[in-house]
Amino acid sequence: MKPAGEYQQIREGLYCWQAYDPSVKADLWSTALRLGEALVFIDPIPLEPLAELGAGLQPAAVIVTNGNHGRAAVRYGEMFNIPVITHADVADGGTVLDELTIIHLPGNGAGEIAVHSRQGGGILTVGDALIHLDALEFLPAKYCEQPKLARASLQKLLRFPCEVMTFAHGMPIPSGAGKRLRELLS
Repeated sequence: MKPAGEYQQIREGLYCWQAYDPSVKADLWSTALRLGEALVFIDPIPLEPLAELGAGLQPAAVIVTNGNHGRAAVRYGEMFNIPVITHADVADGGTVLDELTIIHLPGNGAGEIAVHSRQGGGILTVGDALIHLDALEFLPAKYCEQPKLARASLQKLLRFPCEVMTFAHGMPIPSGAGKRLRELLS
C-alpha cells in the first residue's frame, strides 16, 4: 500500500491520516495520540511525514483495534522498539500507559476493541465496530461474528464521555461525538 502523504491535526495532541488500500478496496484511517511527551499509534498505516508527526515526542506504543488491522503495526513497533498491543494483551477496562482505557467489544470482528482517552472531554477510537463514512453506522452484520452480541457490547461505550471519535474506517467526528453515539445506540 502506498503511504499516506499527510496527516491532519484534529485537535491538540490528536492526529489522523488515511490512504486507500487496493487490497481491501477501502480507505484505511489511523490515529495518533500525544500523552504528555509520549506518542501512541492506533491502527497505523504507513505515513510519509512520520518523522514530522513524531518530532519531539517519544513513541510509546502501537494499539491494534481488530484482528484484521495489523497494517503497519509490526513495522512501527520494530522501528521505534515499542510494544504492539492487541485485544489479548489488555483486559476489558484495563489501561495502556495508565492513560488509555481498552474496551473489549465482543461479537464484532475478531479481537475488536475501542480505545478511550480522558483528554479534551474524551476521545474514543473505534476499530471496525462503528464506521463513519457518510454517517455514523454500525459495522454491517455480515462482518460481525455475533451481530446481536456486537450491538449489545457497543452499549459499554456510553460509559465513556467522548467529545471526539476517530475510526479505522471513516472521517473523525471532531466535536459532539458523544451525542451522536447516544443517538445511534438508543
